[in-house]
Amino acid sequence: MKNKGLVVTIVITLLLSFQVIVPNVSAHTGGTFTIILSKNGVQPYNVQMLVNDTARWINVDDTENITHQILVDADSDGIFDDEGWNSGTLTNSCEHVNGTKVDEECNAYFEIIFNETSLNMSYDDIVGKYAFKDLTFNETSGNTTIIYGNVTVYSDKHITTGFQDTETDNKNEEGQEERSPVLLIIAIISAVSAIGLGIMIVFGKKDE
Repeated sequence: MKNKGLVVTIVITLLLSFQVIVPNVSAHTGGTFTIILSKNGVQPYNVQMLVNDTARWINVDDTENITHQILVDADSDGIFDDEGWNSGTLTNSCEHVNGTKVDEECNAYFEIIFNETSLNMSYDDIVGKYAFKDLTFNETSGNTTIIYGNVTVYSDKHITTGFQDTETDNKNEEGQEERSPVLLIIAIISAVSAIGLGIMIVFGKKDE
């Protein structure tokens, strides 16, 4: 009985060792990155995120007779046309009555969810850089000011959720790729050694 208990203990220890050595890859559930449209411009105008994240442009410009409009180059061809995404006119605020918008066409924000369902695109096709421009229209003068920016969407291939610096991520991924075979070999050697030790103990006791 003691020998059997010892073998069970070795097996449990071995399984726990595998859990420590092999990292758990967790899926990125998605977050929201807010891009502010104000009288001082667009902040931030360069956004970095992962697939499944959401880019949300919010108009907080309370300047009188000023509206904003966001155009996104969806196919990355450098042309802001009908193939892209258009926010329509974004005002500073919309009138509500009992929590319901008075004008359904009134919008203070515009968002794009960068996932396969919302965009009807494959995972790999979503990855890339999406240029956008903010058209700030002055209804009084009739002038339009244009500010450009980018939303860069990366593939979710991180050990932990959330976006990290690209250069650091690449180094971490390379290091992980180099370490993974070594860790696997160590784990296999440990497993074989543990099993061998258990067998030796069991049969050694039988011989006695």
